[in-house]
Order: sequence, then structure tokens, then C-alpha cells
Amino acid sequence: MQYNTGRFMRKILLLLFLLPVYCAAQTADSFIQSGNAKANNKDYKGAIADFTKAIQLNGSSSKAYFYRANAYTNIKDDQSAINDYTRTIELDPSNTNAYFYRADSYNAIKSYEKAITDFNKAISMSPRNADMYHYRANAKSNLGDYAGAIADFTIAIKLTPNNPELYEYRGVTKSNLNDYKGAIADYDIAIKMDPRNSDLIYYRANAKGSLGDNKGAIADYTAAISMNPANAEAIFYRGNCEGNLGDYKAAVVDYKRAIELKPKITNGYKYLATALGNSKDEQGALEYFGNQIKRDSTNAELYLYDGIVRSNLDDKKGALADFDKSIQLDPKSTDAFQNRADAKIGIRHYTGGKDDAEAAIKLDGKNSYAYISLGRAKVGLNDTTGALADLNTAIRIAPRNDYAYAIRGDIQLLRDKYTEALQDYDKAIGLGPGTADYYLKRIAARIKTGDRKGVVQDYQRIIDISPDNESLFNRLGKTLVDARFYSEGFAVYNTLVKKNPKNAKYYLGRGIARHGLKSIPEAIADFDTAIQLDPKLTDAYDNRGNAKLGLNDIDGALKDINKAISIKDDDDQAYFYRATIRILQKNYQGAVDDYNSCLYINLENTKVYRFRAFAESFLPDGAERMKADFDEALRLEPKNEETFYLRGLAKLNQKDNTSCADFSKAAELGSKDGQAALKKYCGK
Repeated sequence: MQYNTGRFMRKILLLLFLLPVYCAAQTADSFIQSGNAKANNKDYKGAIADFTKAIQLNGSSSKAYFYRANAYTNIKDDQSAINDYTRTIELDPSNTNAYFYRADSYNAIKSYEKAITDFNKAISMSPRNADMYHYRANAKSNLGDYAGAIADFTIAIKLTPNNPELYEYRGVTKSNLNDYKGAIADYDIAIKMDPRNSDLIYYRANAKGSLGDNKGAIADYTAAISMNPANAEAIFYRGNCEGNLGDYKAAVVDYKRAIELKPKITNGYKYLATALGNSKDEQGALEYFGNQIKRDSTNAELYLYDGIVRSNLDDKKGALADFDKSIQLDPKSTDAFQNRADAKIGIRHYTGGKDDAEAAIKLDGKNSYAYISLGRAKVGLNDTTGALADLNTAIRIAPRNDYAYAIRGDIQLLRDKYTEALQDYDKAIGLGPGTADYYLKRIAARIKTGDRKGVVQDYQRIIDISPDNESLFNRLGKTLVDARFYSEGFAVYNTLVKKNPKNAKYYLGRGIARHGLKSIPEAIADFDTAIQLDPKLTDAYDNRGNAKLGLNDIDGALKDINKAISIKDDDDQAYFYRATIRILQKNYQGAVDDYNSCLYINLENTKVYRFRAFAESFLPDGAERMKADFDEALRLEPKNEETFYLRGLAKLNQKDNTSCADFSKAAELGSKDGQAALKKYCGK
């Protein structure tokens, strides 16, 4: 989760009432004196009445217009103030403050371009006035010209280097440019000058959180909260950082406290629901919103949040029931439709997900997350072109939505557009550098481009951001092992085993990594432990069987894989490994049958096509089917080195003299097996 540290600069009014000067009309002068006295006593309406009488008696008195403008400003009648400042300037073009204050009033009514024009004029007349640069920076910031604002704050700081507010505001502006390190440097200086200012510590915490320094952010939020226990936002954002570190119990406590202090805090219940769903206290998670629903059974939002909890607990059926109820109670809830879309996508009901996402968009055409959900549904329906268009729309609506860039990167990765995917992941990380999941996604793209150095850098970044998030580490380990980064994968799973030695899946992951590192006896020992901890963990039997094949223990391998199938007859990986055994036994038709079972169970197991094709190459009547399977494998993954290598071997079986072209292509794509085959069969 990522929070927005940006904010508009606050408007500070300068209330300068100059001492009256002698003027030609004594009676007008007396009203000016009386008006100033009333203004100093905060009787601004009385002051305006006196200044008006002065103007009636002497319509050319620039001072009367100027003072009345100041009084209008104090009752927030900025348009009247602007009119009087304008008349002041007409009567006295040398009045620098009239330009300055009119600029401030333009700021108040959000006419920032006009404000900047007046600030420019005032600065040209008084270039050493730090406040003018300060307030011009405010106007520039409100227009999104953060670089220009920073330049003005910097000049103001040079003129008044001991003003902590200037460092504070420059820090906020730097955060708006994602320069969180620069922001922290400014907050550090401001805090040294004003160490009891809880806002400064709070803003620094925001910047640290945005950089992924969750522990540093938590320390600052805690300090800010100790100074201001009613700061609901600080408590809420501390919960975000705790969630990023995987400490969902602490996050739940903070979210509940933030909601107590500020019941309508933005995303309060939504993030609480997510944290509850991710916490290991399943009963407590379900009870919280369950109890809320008992007290208010017609509140559509409560069903929405309970659905989010159940979705995170992988109770898709319960989540859908909650979303259904939420929509029944509030048919115009775009969030309920969007979350139901995500739940349906999670169970591969892509058409239903698409329909719900479109319904959410119909209700709110500016809901960028609904377009993201629509794009994800279209990916499931194999419409990556349409999905890409939807993500482009999501980004156009919300150009700072880091999640939108991350999902668009996923789509580009599916399209084998690795450069574009990396660009999107880079953008997502730039906007949300504290989101470890984005680094994991970028690892997947870097693996595809062979950027091992980049993979290791991102791997280290994940460790820095979320050192205690076991779920994330497990995903990281799997990603690395699947990509054959066995050394790095082993390190991840070794850490997980030490943290939680009772988790069978961690031994399974470490065993797979060890197998990849050719440490087969050690791998089997890990699979043994995994099975002891969880006798129904079919993947452990699968992989132990596969490891036994490496020791030529075919009988032991077959026993393990048959055991896996007996526990879970829809384990496609078990059928895949058994097919490998069938090939070793020269039971090629049996291998094809097992590969058929793989695809029947899981059509997305795309590697099956190339291996089934290889098995078919041994069958007397398998040539046509072999060609069709290799064609499909290459359609799905046109740059897969293993497919070309296996097709080369299959062609040798078929006495096809074009096999060397396939070995050459495999070698070109980085296959060591392809290089060896070229040397062995083609003399190259």
C-alpha cells in the first residue's frame, strides 16, 4: 500500500496595517485612523465601514483602498479585496505590498496564474523579500510547477536561512516530485530548528515510507504520535508501513485506532479489511466485520469490506456472497462492482469479471481501478490488445497510479515486450518505491532479458524493504527458482526455513533450489522433511520423485509420483514428472497420455506442448501431431530455447536433416544443451 505525501501549500495571510499618514482631507484621515483601530481589535466589518466613509470623502486615497482590502481579506472576501488592491495600484503604482497582497488573494481564489504575475511584479520591486518568493512558490506548487516552486523556496531560504517552515514546504514539494531523499534532507534541517514540531516528523515519516524505509517511517510516526496522539493520519500510515513489513497484527491495531479517531478517514476500512484478511487471525478477521454487520445489517459498505477480508483469506465463495449483498443494498457502488470483478477474475470467471468491471466504469467513468480490473479480465480472455488499451485509459485518468503501471507491465511481459514491461515497472517503482511487489515483478522481466545483475539488485531491494514478510519471500523464492536462479532462490528459502522451521513449503522450495544446484541428496532430505511436516503436500512427492530420477532410482521416483497422484488426482505436475519416467522407460504412448492429462488439468501449463511433441517423435504415427505441438509451443513462447532444442532432438528421431537449424537457434537463445547438440550432431 502506498500513501500520498503531497499537499497544497497552506495560505498564510500577512496582516500589515500601516500607521496612517497625513492626507489632504482631515475627515477622511480620521476615518482611516478609526478603521485601523477597529481592524487591530479584529472588528473587520466596522473597519470596512470606516474605510468606506474615508473613500467617500476622498476617492483618491490609495491608503483607504489598501486598508479596506486588508480588512476584506480578513473576512475572506477575497474578490472585494482584489478589487480594492487593484484600485490601490491604479492610484499608487509604487505600492509593492498592494501587488504582493493582491497576489495572495488571487491564490485564495485559485487564480494562480494571476497570482504569479503579481508576485513577479512585487519581486521586481523588492527582490530581497523572502516572503514573496515563499508565496510565489505556493502558487507554482498549486499549478503543479514543483521545480519552479523549489527554486523559489531555495531563494527564500538563502534570504532567511533560519526559517524552518521554508525547509518544511520545500520538503513537501520535493516529495511531490518523488525526490524523497531530498525531502528528508530538508525535514532533517527543519526538525533541528524546531524539534517539537510533530508535523515535520510526520512529513519525514511519509517520505521514508515512500522510499521503502518502513522501519524508519514507523519510528518517525511513533515519535509524531507521541507528540500528537490525535493524529489519525500518522497512526493510519504507520499501519501501512507495518503491513508492508508483514506485521499485520500491528497494522490492524493502528487502523482500528485511526478509524476511532477519524471514522471517515480515507480508505480506513478498506485497508483494515486487507490487513485483517492477511493476518493469521482468521477468526478475528471474520468476527470484526461480522460483528459490525450484526449491528448494522443494511450497511452496504460493511459487506464490501467483509468481502475484501474473505477474498484475502482466499474464501472466494464467501467474498462473492458479500459483494453480491453489498451491490443488492447499494446498486450504485462502483467499489463493490470493481471488487467483485477482481474476485471473479481470481476464480478465472473472466467474463463475469469483465461484466462487473464494465458496470463499475458505467457508474464512475473516472474509476481507474475499474479499468485495471477490466484489463485483467481481458487478459484472462486472451485479449491483451484490449487489456492494454484499458490500462492506458487507467493511466490517463490517474497518471500517478503506480499499480496501473505495474499491471500494464504485466501485460507487456505476457506480450514478450520486455523493454516496455521494464519501463512500466520502472515507472511503478518510481511512483511507489516502497512497494516490494513491484521489484518482484521487475525481477520476472529482468529474468527474461538475462539481466542477472539487475535481478540480484532487485532481490536485495526486496530484502531491504520487507525483511520480515514471509509471504513475499516465498513468492520471491519461487520466482527465482522457476527462473533457475538457484543460488539466490536457495538463499531466500534458507532464510525462510530458519525463520519458520515448521513450514513444509519452505523446505519444499529449498529442496527444489538444491536440486537445481545438483545437491540431490540434500534436496531429497528437504523433501523428506516437507513430507514429514505435511504428509499431503503433493508437490513434495512430485519433486522428490524427480530428484530420485537424477539418482537413477526410477522405481522410487515412480512410487513418489504415484503417491502424489493418489493424494491429488488433478496434480498436473505429477503427471508431467511421470511422463518423464515413461520416456525413460521407453513407454512413449504412456508419456503422451500423461502429458494429455497435464493439459486436461491445466491448459496454462504451456511447457507440456514441447515435451509432448518430443514424446510423439518416437511414435510411428506421431510426426503430424509432433509438428502441431511444437508449432503451438512456439506460438505461445516464440523465444523459448528449450523448445528449439527439443524440436532438434525430435527431428533426429524422425530422421529430419533440418535439426541443426533448431540446435543453432537454441544456442543463439542461450541454451547450453543446444550448443552441445550443435557440436555433437552438427560438427559445429
